[in-house]
Amino acid sequence: MKWQQRIRVATGLGCWQIMLHLLVVAVLVMGWMSGTLVRVGLGLCVLYAVSVLLMLALQRHHDKRWRDVADVFEELTTTWYFGAAMIALWLLSRVLHNNYLLALAGLAILAGPAVFSLLVKDKNSGDLAAKHRVRH
Repeated sequence: MKWQQRIRVATGLGCWQIMLHLLVVAVLVMGWMSGTLVRVGLGLCVLYAVSVLLMLALQRHHDKRWRDVADVFEELTTTWYFGAAMIALWLLSRVLHNNYLLALAGLAILAGPAVFSLLVKDKNSGDLAAKHRVRH
């Protein structure tokens, strides 16, 4: 077994994903040490948003090569959603000083996509049962 496969089995992440995590941590530490952490956090959130927009734009492209690029962006955004959410909450806490509103925003940011996904799947799964009968 190659060492990359051992790392993937142990962590569940590919080597490029681990290197990306380390790079973002290094950028955050450099921003903290230089006193520009807010700007670095904003930049990382904008970079995440651009990645999501590129993923959405390229997923329906007619050329398979661009759809493969969209798959890479999908892995990237899935890997970095929690980190981007934490940075966004931290940036929001710099502006919003009400703990209850922060908790509500955190719940919406972290649990919102999962709840939305479950609601959409639940709505679609109701139509599936009516179309397909169970054979006895």
